[in-house]
Amino acid sequence: MISEATVIAVAAALYLFDCVVLLERGQAVIEAGWPGARLAFGSKHYQIAGKTVALLNPLTPFFPAFRSLPLFSGPDCSMVKVSTALRSTVPIAILSFMQLVLIFVALPVCLYRAPGWPFVIYLVLAYLNAAAMLALLCWRFGAAGIPRRPLIGLGFGWLVCLPLSVNCLRSAGLSFRLTVDARRAMRFLPFASLEKVRSELAAQVTEAMQDTDEGDELHRRLADLKRQLTPEADHRRP
Repeated sequence: MISEATVIAVAAALYLFDCVVLLERGQAVIEAGWPGARLAFGSKHYQIAGKTVALLNPLTPFFPAFRSLPLFSGPDCSMVKVSTALRSTVPIAILSFMQLVLIFVALPVCLYRAPGWPFVIYLVLAYLNAAAMLALLCWRFGAAGIPRRPLIGLGFGWLVCLPLSVNCLRSAGLSFRLTVDARRAMRFLPFASLEKVRSELAAQVTEAMQDTDEGDELHRRLADLKRQLTPEADHRRP
């Protein structure tokens, strides 16, 4: 018979797996939080199918997260403005926090201490909250003109595998790309984190330069971007 600890461990593992995001080179995850936004470019050492692996903060599923454009990608009609993305997702943050508490606090406690009706009641509440988040996201995406098709598959997963619903706010935000790339997204960052993000993006640009010929136009654009990100390097040259 499966023990309570095994059930909780499997639920946590599924949730952590859902926090993994694959990024193209130079692409960033933009997480809107407090006291300001955060940009993450993923691991420098781990890749899957040529894409960088990034891990969302497992403790903050109630902060919306989005994908930036890859380097030198132009926006198109399918991409979403930052203001539109925030207006469509931020109101679901409270429900997302409630789902985190229900799945990883209330249900485990009931599983150990009150496995009868209290557990069933909280389980029903978790399913109702997941359905409410899905319905609210569909409504707000439709009102904002954001494609709702990805929510069909995501919503099915949330209702079939309840631990995935904890991450619904970020999964919905990651289902589309913003109209800004990582460099332009830096204006949303607190000043204290700018230098670190610049160096991380410069490292991404350096890797991209190594994969292109020096005579290519893309190599020249990458070199220009690297000089803009690390202007102090030019001043140190003799």
